[in-house]
Amino acid sequence: MIDIHVESDETLDFVRNTFISHFLGKSTIFLDKVFARVQDLFEGRYRGYQRSDTAYHDFKHTCEATVAVVRILDGHIKSRKFPAVSSRDFELIIAAILLHDSGFIKQVGDSEGTGAKYTLTHVERSQKFAANFLPEFGFTVGELILIQLLIDCTGVKIDVDKVPFYNDQERFLGRVLGTGDILGQMAAPDYPERLSRLYEEFTEAAAYSNTNGSGIEVYHSAEDLMRRTRDFYEGYVKQLLETQLGGVHKALLHHFNDGKNHYFDSIEANLDHIERKVQTAAIWPRFPQ
Repeated sequence: MIDIHVESDETLDFVRNTFISHFLGKSTIFLDKVFARVQDLFEGRYRGYQRSDTAYHDFKHTCEATVAVVRILDGHIKSRKFPAVSSRDFELIIAAILLHDSGFIKQVGDSEGTGAKYTLTHVERSQKFAANFLPEFGFTVGELILIQLLIDCTGVKIDVDKVPFYNDQERFLGRVLGTGDILGQMAAPDYPERLSRLYEEFTEAAAYSNTNGSGIEVYHSAEDLMRRTRDFYEGYVKQLLETQLGGVHKALLHHFNDGKNHYFDSIEANLDHIERKVQTAAIWPRFPQ
């Protein structure tokens, strides 16, 4: 199995190198600037906002999702399948994935809880933040609207077919974004260890919101979340990838040199690891995992 992990501090180089490989002569200045400013946002250097304090949805997760999106785009371009992806499409989708969880970040003066309290509203908050953040980079009104629609595709229980994209080209980009977000999360090498942090976020979200009908699962404990992770993947994620997200993950077969989807391999390895952790906790309950 190929190691798909890219360190957070190597993400920009990965994005730049992939962009240059497909769009010879195009500048990466836009990608450089947007990435730097989003990193400033997460690390507390963006005026009016605090440092990211969510236990799971942090800059590391954003980088993992970004790398997954870039891998899918790379494979799709190499496959020469419809629709064609332009350099501007590439820039827009990178801006969208970098900002897709910006709604978790609290503004200055917001002292109650962590950004996880915005779990149920973070997509809308991310869209609003993007609309205020991106104009300085020369976005048109139409591009800002597109980025907001792309971010919508990372929401829980989203019906991508009902998102009001202008055409199938834009809808394809939305499916890439949603797929990259899911695969980047579940295939991360430390996903099993980070599930306890995800449980903390869900618990805080439930405390601050009415989760009934929200699409957010309510778990009794971190162990309960772990026990239900395989069912979540087998019963929900796989179907989502093939239906709502249009099977765009198949482009990864053209990205990896051996024609395999190593994100699926990594997810299966993570699920096996999670099940071993749960079994260990059941045998030695004094030593919670």
